[in-house]
Amino acid sequence: MFLSSSLMGGIGAFARYIEAPGIFISFNRSFAGFIGMTLIFLAARRFHKFKGLKITPAILLSGIFLGLLSGLYVMSTQMTTLSNAAFLIYTGPIYSTVLATIFLKEPFTKVTAFSLAAVVVGCLLIIGIINYTSAEGFTVSLDLDPKYMVGNMVALASGVAYGLFLFFSRYRTDVDSDVRSYLNFTFAIVTLGIILAFMRPSLAEMTTRGWIVLAVAAVITGFGAFFFLTVASKILLAGELATISYQETIMATILGMALFSEHLALMQAIGGALIIIGGVSQIVFSTKKPVAGAVAEEEPVAVSAGS
Repeated sequence: MFLSSSLMGGIGAFARYIEAPGIFISFNRSFAGFIGMTLIFLAARRFHKFKGLKITPAILLSGIFLGLLSGLYVMSTQMTTLSNAAFLIYTGPIYSTVLATIFLKEPFTKVTAFSLAAVVVGCLLIIGIINYTSAEGFTVSLDLDPKYMVGNMVALASGVAYGLFLFFSRYRTDVDSDVRSYLNFTFAIVTLGIILAFMRPSLAEMTTRGWIVLAVAAVITGFGAFFFLTVASKILLAGELATISYQETIMATILGMALFSEHLALMQAIGGALIIIGGVSQIVFSTKKPVAGAVAEEEPVAVSAGS
């Protein structure tokens, strides 16, 4: 899972060298992953698991939002810093928790409140609404830096899509995890394909280098990352998968600094740390082992946000 999330965290760096919209890049990356999963299903003879399966709106919607979170995330990596894009998409688990509290009547615990507060403050620090300078101290202002504002908003939108993906994944937990993952990626590439059909993006600026980088990115962050994710999902619990997936934010931050000299301000670093703390604490406490005699709640299929 560490390898999978690290490879997925590299998609933003690849996207900087591809002269194409993020949706197009995400489609090709997801399609490569879909091919990889198809080969795995064929080799392991798992297609018999689809027999008698009924496709419900929850299964369809989880796949649609997987496609949207992937497309919006890659778009945001081209519009803001790689660290901002990675940190803001990982606000998703908190949105999912809030939705589950409202619609599934799940308890809103003190841990949930702490996680939500940490993520909200972390977002405000990363976006720049809350800031600190030695001259003015802490300030709260909506006068945001226009350089990254749109990109940060797109990254937040990808986080909302991630949260909706996790929320709808809580339904139909009776479906085998392998089958659910396969259906998610199937509906994700269909969603991205429909968006591309309406967008009809121009690829006139694509260079030979761009096509080569796209192919490499599709194989590494698509096929490779999804292969390791499939292997890990057979060994680890959903909570463990989701926790380790936060490695993606660290990888994105390191690549942004090393390759593009992106500066991570102290307040942004604190904001990112708060998002990780809030998200991981919610995951850990919501998936902790039940006491003797209690029944464990089945967790939804875990997928890295950058997927």
